[in-house]
Amino acid sequence: MLDLRDKKLLAELDMNARIPYSELAKKLRISKQAVSSRVRRLEKKEIIQGYNAIVDLNRFGKTIYVVYLSLRKISSKDEKKWFSELEKNKDIIAVGKNAGFWDMTLVLEASNLNELDVRLRQILKNKAENIKSKIITSEIESSYFSMNMIEKVRHREFSTSTIQGKIILDEKDKKIMTYLAQNCRLSLLELSGKVNMSPNGVKHKIKLLEKKGIIIGYKTKINYEKLGFLHFRVFLHLKSMDIKSYNRVKQFLKSKGNVESVSRYFGYADVDFRCYVKDIFELYNLISKIKDEFLQEIIEVNSMPVFSWNKIEFVR
Repeated sequence: MLDLRDKKLLAELDMNARIPYSELAKKLRISKQAVSSRVRRLEKKEIIQGYNAIVDLNRFGKTIYVVYLSLRKISSKDEKKWFSELEKNKDIIAVGKNAGFWDMTLVLEASNLNELDVRLRQILKNKAENIKSKIITSEIESSYFSMNMIEKVRHREFSTSTIQGKIILDEKDKKIMTYLAQNCRLSLLELSGKVNMSPNGVKHKIKLLEKKGIIIGYKTKINYEKLGFLHFRVFLHLKSMDIKSYNRVKQFLKSKGNVESVSRYFGYADVDFRCYVKDIFELYNLISKIKDEFLQEIIEVNSMPVFSWNKIEFVR
């Protein structure tokens, strides 16, 4: 399905979604027009599903919450319809369809538990009889890694802060951040038209958002399932969850080359990571290696297949 240049193109775009076509052309040794044509083809095939600025919501005093739902008394047709509605809900950052005990994953942000309660009640309105059980976990910090499953590339890592801040932005900063969160491949000229500023003014504001650690990176959403990989979410329950233990686990997972993100949570599991494997045996081997490496720390390991992981948008 993919030739070598397609693989290199995806590897370059993965953790550098705003890279100019001119720079990609030099790296791939083809013309800008050829790069553009390849990107459009990959988008049409839904291998590339979007381009998002990763915004550190901790900087605004907000917390990311992950809600796992186990469903009942709902037909596949009605579940599909509800899933489609959830994808369009402005209060949801991401939504996932799983197999196993948890049927669905919802990701949303809130400034406090009261705000979370209001949003979640609205999201789950009229669905009480369809929810067998739910569990809510709150994110403390997250890291995103480049992967080398389809092509080896220079390692990149984006990480959120651990300190809750109260940064206040002006309206144009907010608009630029929101547009980039929705589609970070918008050009400076396109953004300037949307916010009524000069391209240089927009460029300056983006650099400040990056310097302040508000925008921590630009990620391309690649549909690895279309490329023949299985997507899993894995939960690690540890005896004690201190920073040193978490960093050891994070560095170990980063070295594997097939782990896209690792998060430290307060709630269901201490560590939650998403990975891609060719088959169930590769997942088994990865979990076995984790257990061997952290034999004294790990209490339990759970995993679940993720069938779809849609609508990643960090800013409402």
